[in-house]
Amino acid sequence: MPDPQPVGIDEVFRVLADPTRRGILDLLAEEDALTVGELATRFPHLVASGISKHLMALRAAGLVTATRQGRHQLYAIDGDALARVLAPWLARYEAYWAGAIGRLRELAERDDGPA
Repeated sequence: MPDPQPVGIDEVFRVLADPTRRGILDLLAEEDALTVGELATRFPHLVASGISKHLMALRAAGLVTATRQGRHQLYAIDGDALARVLAPWLARYEAYWAGAIGRLRELAERDDGPA
């Protein structure tokens, strides 16, 4: 069964509002792909079915994909979907951080280094 198509930015932010889901995404970003069991060991306060529910929400938002490998499902971040949903929203605010980075660069270039 193919993974769902990415949804709108509101749904993505609703899903990402949960700290456990953000933690799962952080782990998947570090490890590339993990099973429910591997994720469950990183969240000892949750049972595997709790991890599965979080993964279902992440999949429904189009942020995570699942691939069968033997008896297990491997979960990974869908970077393309994440970029497609977040890039247009982030682009609206790029001028703010681009300006801050430019000012930081100017300050760093003026700095003679440690005395």
